[in-house]
Amino acid sequence: MIEMKEDSGQRGLEDHYEQWFAHIESDFRATSLNRLVLGLVPQGRVLDLGCGSGALSAELWRAGRRVVSQDVSERMVAMCATHLARRGHPSEHVRLGSVDTIAERGAFDGVVALDVIEHIEDDVAALAQLRAALTPAGTLVISVPALRVLFGAKDVAVGHHRRYDRADLLLALTKAGFRVTSCRYWNALGIAPVWISNLLNRRLDESLRYSHSPAKRALNRLLRLWFERVENPLALPLGMTLIATARLAD
Repeated sequence: MIEMKEDSGQRGLEDHYEQWFAHIESDFRATSLNRLVLGLVPQGRVLDLGCGSGALSAELWRAGRRVVSQDVSERMVAMCATHLARRGHPSEHVRLGSVDTIAERGAFDGVVALDVIEHIEDDVAALAQLRAALTPAGTLVISVPALRVLFGAKDVAVGHHRRYDRADLLLALTKAGFRVTSCRYWNALGIAPVWISNLLNRRLDESLRYSHSPAKRALNRLLRLWFERVENPLALPLGMTLIATARLAD
């Protein structure tokens, strides 16, 4: 059985998403990442594994995909179903389960796993499970926290086993039977703040993503513009996140 990291990390991750839930459509980071990922996901039936509070699932439904949303957390499943229902999308396809409980084989045109496999000790085995769920022509879209050197307090708090350098992710995907079709860094802007917070042995304050204060809302809007105009269209040489697409190896 493929195990997620210990319960304390799972609780930290749930608390993080619950804090964000009220701002699900205004957070600059999540909305920018979802917009980028949406352009990578094929049409058809899509599995959103680690669906969290449902922002990406809602965008996929809105763009015409048929989505199955799955998460290991009952809290996340409930939030995802609530968000989809609020947006007028079907919520009956939201389900509880881990990567090794995916029953479908060769069934999905796309599988999306954003910030999932770093929580799993045997990441290659998890990726192999995702490969088995795809149709022969299907596409995996995955994101992971990047740069080993930046592993710090937040990673521990939300249950990460690791951060990935580019070569690490490419190797894991290849071992799992994938052919990588693209791999890029994203969120270069976050490197310096996280590096400084690690030096100070403190978790980075991300309250501007959730704050209602006018100053922080204005900064949030500026950061959204940065991601829309710079981070998303340009593949910068480094970033806090790695985003890859892959297909079944021949």
